Amino acid sequence: MINCLDLIIFSLATWRIAHMVVWEDGPWDIIGKAVGFFTNRWELFRKLLSCVWCLSVWVAIFITLSAIINRTITVYLMLPFALSAIAVILEEKING
Repeated sequence: MINCLDLIIFSLATWRIAHMVVWEDGPWDIIGKAVGFFTNRWELFRKLLSCVWCLSVWVAIFITLSAIINRTITVYLMLPFALSAIAVILEEKING
């Protein structure tokens, strides 16, 4: 069973991953190159990877399935994304 803390971690991680893929290139343009690879080849990915709302559904499904398989490992894998989301939100609120 997923508790409230897990829900917060998974929610923040879902938003952070979706936002990162749609709006950021990442260090050394890693994310930008990966997204470009898929969007330049298949129209479906161009639409999917250009909308945070659309992509967040698929990310959430992946996280949910991962949590069903092994909740503890999923929490620890998603924790850095959740912490990053909090840092981004704080940065935007303080300096935005």
